Amino acid sequence: MSKATNAGKLFERLVAAIHKAADKDASVVWNDVIEGRQFDVTIRFKKGFYEYLTVIECKDYERPVPIEKVEAFITKARDVHANSIVMASTSGFQSGAENVARKHNVKLIHISPDCSEFDFASFGATCVGETPVLKITDVVLEYRDGEKTQLPEQSNALTYYANKLIIRSGVSAFSLGDEMSTHSAAFYSLVMKGNTDHTINCPAGTSVIAPDDGEIPLKPLAAIHVRVTLEQAKILDGPVVFDPYLFVPDIKVRDVETGKEEAFNQSSLPFGIGNVFKEGTFYEQPQLANYFYCHRMSGNTVSLYLIESYQMGQLFQAELNVPTEAAEWYVPVTDDAVLRRLQRRLVDFQRLL
Repeated sequence: MSKATNAGKLFERLVAAIHKAADKDASVVWNDVIEGRQFDVTIRFKKGFYEYLTVIECKDYERPVPIEKVEAFITKARDVHANSIVMASTSGFQSGAENVARKHNVKLIHISPDCSEFDFASFGATCVGETPVLKITDVVLEYRDGEKTQLPEQSNALTYYANKLIIRSGVSAFSLGDEMSTHSAAFYSLVMKGNTDHTINCPAGTSVIAPDDGEIPLKPLAAIHVRVTLEQAKILDGPVVFDPYLFVPDIKVRDVETGKEEAFNQSSLPFGIGNVFKEGTFYEQPQLANYFYCHRMSGNTVSLYLIESYQMGQLFQAELNVPTEAAEWYVPVTDDAVLRRLQRRLVDFQRLL
């Protein structure tokens, strides 16, 4: 998933989308305010003569949620007379937090990617084996002036820049991908010795000369830093060539008290619950890190520009029309750096129209 919007906010949206998928008749609201108190997600439904309110707090932490966070949310939820209290976490809960939740009838849920096997059959492919491959991540360009730039990795962006980033050294010019290939034997030896980080020092006079997209500085290069690991890759066989980035893992929701689990197809979750299209606004589909620009609205139809989507290692752009109600599948982009990048992409795209 992309980081174009705050990671915590995306987790809140994910939780809202999961609960909407679980109960389509309920009214699910992301970032709701009740009596002046903010709640990450609220769920309202009516049964017979009575209306019920569930409030959810979302914690996207690296460590288990501590007891004081659960206690504080119980107080907050009771202030608005919530009928049900839920806390969702990406990292689990401390034992003390679980005890407090059980005592006060608070439901704790642990949300994580489902690491079970992908269904390759939906792409017309079958897995015919595995093979070890070198995986390169955390590619950082270090320039002669001391500046460092980390290449983006969301979706297929790293593959794109491996193909398009051109380095000149003396009279030779080559892609970053070609440079990585020449060091594959050294990378393999490095991993076999238990190391993962490697630096490729560049001779004097080496410079980055492309792509001129405003994202990667074009200037003298001192070194390339990479992280290399050895992983088992699936060998697929099928009649159709498709992009692995389409394999979006399901989301697993586990009830901490009962251990009961349920999986949700992430690609079918509406992350943009409550969203409406606005002309001149950039949007993201977080599952695939695709970015759009709302160009024009006419009646019940919205004209969108697909500004950035890396497919098969290439930058793919297009114009498409969608119904206004499709807004719940798009999330407004809020990160300033991403917005600046998308604005440059938009200008380049409009030149082609």
